[in-house]
Order: sequence, then C-alpha cells, then structure tokens
Amino acid sequence: MDDISDVIILIRKKMAGTISDQELLFLEKWVTESPLHAELLKRAEDEEIVLEDIRDWLALRNGERNGVWDERLKSKTLYKIYADSKNSQIYRMSIFRKLLPYVAVLLTILTFIFIYYRSHVLTEHYVEIHDLAPGTNKALITLSDGSFIELSDDQDGVVLGEELTYEDGTSIIRLSDEEVVYSTIQTPRGGQYQITLADGTKVWLNAETKLTYPSHFTGGLRMVELEGEAYFEVKPFTTQGHRIPFLVKTAQQEIEVLGTQFNIKAYADEEGDTRTTLVKGAVLLRAAGNVLPLMPGEQGLNDGRALSKKKVDVSSYIAWKDNRFMFEELELREALKILSRWYDFDFQIDQTVKHTYLYASISRGKSLKEVLRIIESSGIKFRLERLGEKNKLTIFN
Repeated sequence: MDDISDVIILIRKKMAGTISDQELLFLEKWVTESPLHAELLKRAEDEEIVLEDIRDWLALRNGERNGVWDERLKSKTLYKIYADSKNSQIYRMSIFRKLLPYVAVLLTILTFIFIYYRSHVLTEHYVEIHDLAPGTNKALITLSDGSFIELSDDQDGVVLGEELTYEDGTSIIRLSDEEVVYSTIQTPRGGQYQITLADGTKVWLNAETKLTYPSHFTGGLRMVELEGEAYFEVKPFTTQGHRIPFLVKTAQQEIEVLGTQFNIKAYADEEGDTRTTLVKGAVLLRAAGNVLPLMPGEQGLNDGRALSKKKVDVSSYIAWKDNRFMFEELELREALKILSRWYDFDFQIDQTVKHTYLYASISRGKSLKEVLRIIESSGIKFRLERLGEKNKLTIFN
C-alpha cells in the first residue's frame, strides 16, 4: 500500500468500526511492513486533544522553537495525537466534526515521519573519509530545443563552426547556418571545460559555471551571458571595416571589449562580489548607468552598489586556467570557496580561524588531502566527512 491517503482512510475506518474484512487485511499488512507503521497505528488510536497538536505540528513544520521544542514534541505530539471532540466547544461545527478524525490521523502521520526523520536522519554522523579527487573535464551543453549533450571527459574543449566539434575535430552535432539559436554550456562542481565561439573567441570555464552563447554572431554586437567564472581571449572581429565589440553580460554588470584577455568571477552565491581582472587590452565595465574603464593589471569590483578598481597581481586571479591555486594573502573562507567548487564539498569554519590568511601556490591536480597538508602548515586542522552524497570539510584550530 503506497498511497498515504489510503492509509489515512483505513485507519479512520478502523477507529470508526466501519472497516471491511478485506480493508482490515490490507491495513494489517501495511502495519507488518515496518515497526514505524505499527507505532503509528497505535498512537493514532489514542484519544487526546487535537487542537494542541495542530499548533505543535505547525511549530514543528515551521521550526519556530529554535531547537527547544524537540523533546517536548517527542513526548507530547507523538503520544498525544488524537482529539476528544466532546470536551471542546470549538468542535461544534458539524463540518469540522467530520473532518477532525482525518486531520488528526494526517497530523499523526506527518508529525511522526517528520520527527523520525529528524531523529534518525538529521542526527546521523558524517562518516570520516580519506580523500577527494580533484576536478576533471566535465560539462553539459543544453541546446535551444532543450536537448542535452554530455561532453566527453577525455576532451578539453569544443569548437563552434558549421558544426559543433571537439578540439581534435571529432564531430558532435551539425549546427544551423541560418537561424541564430542560443545554447548553454555548463560545468558542475568539480568540472571545467573550454569552448571556442563562432568568432574564434576562446573561453575557459571554471567549476560551477554557465555560459550562454549564440550559434553565430550577426549585426553590430557579439554578446554572451555568464554566471560563474571564466577566462576570455576575445578575438578582434571586423565587418565592413568596422570593429565589432564583444559584450559579456552578468547578473550585475556588462563588460564591453574589442580584442583582449580578461577573467570574470561572477558566481550567483557571491552576489555583490563580481570581479573583472584585465590581463591584456582594455575593457569598459557598465553597471547601473556607471562606466569604469580598466587597463591591464587592474581589477574592477562591483559590490552591488558601485564600481571600483585597483591594481592587482593578475597571475593569482587567472592561475586556475593554468591548473593552479594561487593564494596570496587570501582569507581562509575565500580559499575554501574556491576549493569547495573544485573538489565538491561543503565546509564549516570555526570562528577562531576565520580570519586566517593563506599564502600558497598549489597544483589543482593534487587530491584535496594533499592540498590540506600544505595549508595545515599554518596551524589549521581539518576533518573530512561524508553523509550520503554530500562531502563536508570542518576547519578548526
């Protein structure tokens, strides 16, 4: 019996004494399938005050008691589920009188399952694991018709032309040479890939990055959209003697270029921290009516309120493209964000070490434990664990 609504109806019929022999057999079979089912039926048959339990259920569902309510609900909600409608004036309405048993049983099931989940799943301990492998070449292309292409991890990148091919020339799919259609290439956590656009512009995608691009460029503008981090080598493009600008659009700004090399970091979960680092050429940042020019060696910052720029060592911001982590006086939390995307883990950092700064140059080809050993020289300790499919790194002093 898979439908929980059927279970509710049969429990109600059993309590009312109207259940048939066949229905009783079904219910008894359901009860024997799990000790939880037996416990649930036992508690559903107790007569208690349902209004109190409705309030408790709402508090439980919404998490309004900040952890204080757990023990109270376990002793109260689980053991006081069903209402005695004769002792409360609020049950005088005939409709509510008819619906009350169903509400009570439903509350029983929902509450019991919720608390069982909290007790037996959320309180499970992470299992300590030895290591995590580094990221690899992984990406997915979503075509304009909604179909997907999972790209080979044996290849480094793809090239747009009359057809979509891998860099070694292997054909993937034929493209329309008339209609302009938009596709998206996306890397997951622990993934990277390259794409050469129809105009010859090369784009390196870091982990957890999405680039939306046209099958070919037309008119007086070349435009793509980016979420995540990518390095661009924009190829100068001229039509009828006019240079065609290249525009990269992110959630917070637009970057206009002609022919240049630059890095953009614009992750959705780091809103207010969009960074554009210029290696070669010149770019214009545009946001909220403001324009900011950048020269090589400068980094533009969009904090969601204003544009600003500063001189930086660009090598530390583009090292990932050359398969290296380069941390130069980088706050530990920021370094962990970078590592978590490449090795695919969540992290929790102790307040005592959150202001630690790192100085390191490390190959991205190393396993996570190898990277952590290097960072541990600063006196920081780590614990790497797994719960289900999730990896968790805890950092403490």
